Amino acid sequence: MTPTPDNPQRTDSSTQKRQLLVWILRIGVLVAVLALAIAGLGACSNEDNGSGKESGNGSSNPSTASADRAAVSGPATIFAAASMKPVGDELTAVFTAAYPDASLTWSYGGSSDLVRQIEQGAPADVFISANQKNMTKALSTQDFEGAQAHVIATNTLVLALPQGNPGHINSIEDLSGKRVAICAPQVPCGTIAHSALEAKGITLDKPSEEPNVASVSTKVATGEVDAGFMYSTDVKAQADKGVTAIDINGVEPNQYPVALTTRGRDNTTAKAFTEWLNTDTAQQILARYGFTPAT
Repeated sequence: MTPTPDNPQRTDSSTQKRQLLVWILRIGVLVAVLALAIAGLGACSNEDNGSGKESGNGSSNPSTASADRAAVSGPATIFAAASMKPVGDELTAVFTAAYPDASLTWSYGGSSDLVRQIEQGAPADVFISANQKNMTKALSTQDFEGAQAHVIATNTLVLALPQGNPGHINSIEDLSGKRVAICAPQVPCGTIAHSALEAKGITLDKPSEEPNVASVSTKVATGEVDAGFMYSTDVKAQADKGVTAIDINGVEPNQYPVALTTRGRDNTTAKAFTEWLNTDTAQQILARYGFTPAT
């Protein structure tokens, strides 16, 4: 109907309906836009969460971590300096708990003796020396061809005393005329001890020369000698037997390097263990036994 001056109310009503329809359409468009925007944000959030899980840490994926552990299996033989003996069992327990299909067998001795044994065909996969000198010697042999060593810890030689200090020893200068246990010169603990004595101009009276520091430790702990040259880690291991120690001026910490033999190069357990030794977990264990961090 055409609007007329006689019917102004009908004209206003039609206009209001058209305006209402326009507002309804606008609101509908706005709702649709908001819905699309919310859906887009949700998709982005899901993508971000997914990429975060993927890029955060490869081992955070349970299946990937399981696959990594499964790849490490079988036995490995560790030739290690005698001063590693107190900590060896705990290192083994924690490592094999992380890698259940792996197993470790340790053979302890003087570092120079271990190098000789490996040269003579002893089945070692990993070698841990108590100094750089013997590791350098090992790396020059065919048994370590292409191998690279890295340091896992340090240790310091001290003068150890049995319970009660029966020899009344207060310094290295008091050793003259005392019963003293000392490692053979070619063994790291002996090399350092003899150098310290020479620097002070001290000559021992018929010392008990031992093949490794473990033998010195036993003689001190049982009171067979008045003193012995041992590492701080050995003194800590014998603390329950009353063994104490005196620092030796001028003695610097010696490094403990580790390397794979050619036999151990393709041994997944040996490779994993040498890498694991520098993890926070392994370093904390070594520290509890008196070793200091690698330098």
